[in-house]
Amino acid sequence: MSDYNYSAFSFAMDGVGVDRWLNEGPQAGEKAPPFSLPTLGGDVIELEDLTGRPVVLEFGSYTCPIFCGHIPAMENVARRHPEAAFLVIYTREAHPGEITPEHRSVEAKQAAARRLIDEEPLSRTVLIDNLDGDVHHLYGPAWDSVYVLDSAHEVVLRQAWTHPDEVESVLVALASGAAFTPRQTTNMAPTSGAPMGHRLLRGGKQALLDFYDTAPPPVKDRLRQSPSSEVREVLASLDPGS
Repeated sequence: MSDYNYSAFSFAMDGVGVDRWLNEGPQAGEKAPPFSLPTLGGDVIELEDLTGRPVVLEFGSYTCPIFCGHIPAMENVARRHPEAAFLVIYTREAHPGEITPEHRSVEAKQAAARRLIDEEPLSRTVLIDNLDGDVHHLYGPAWDSVYVLDSAHEVVLRQAWTHPDEVESVLVALASGAAFTPRQTTNMAPTSGAPMGHRLLRGGKQALLDFYDTAPPPVKDRLRQSPSSEVREVLASLDPGS
């Protein structure tokens, strides 16, 4: 789609993105659509190759603060559950800017994914979606969605935003053989403890300003009071009436 790799984030996209995720991705209880994607090392992983194991899929990018903020928690879940395969599918940039712009080539997307791996404690396998985000679209193009699949690859948990504790509780239930009713949630992810707005600067100052300019007043207030001095300095440069 022509608007997939957008050049600037707007809060107006948020509700639309979740609505699309609700309607377009595989529903709880449905079979997950198959895919085949490369790693940065050139290996190709197919979902079908993992049949017989639970699979945890998380979609994210270098400039997605929610995804990045929960990497440590999701890594801990992965370490505690070696029976499951954990895959990160690299998407478009959530908050592009002058430092990390929207992807205009597969090579640029790969470079952003390498930066993510270099700067975060990420040991899960990272797969690179194509430039148009075909696999992302298959699963509903939300910014940080998570799917837990059972060993037959039916969707047992579907999250619009990552909740590591819920992911773990489902994996525990699957491992024990306990009865489990597939479910989904659109609840916003829990806070990660990162300074408000700081990771937006991975995109660049413009990414922070795009986010701020379209944010509702309570979010703007939180950004102006961010513990991050860099965030406060960028916002202090704005016209007081903006």
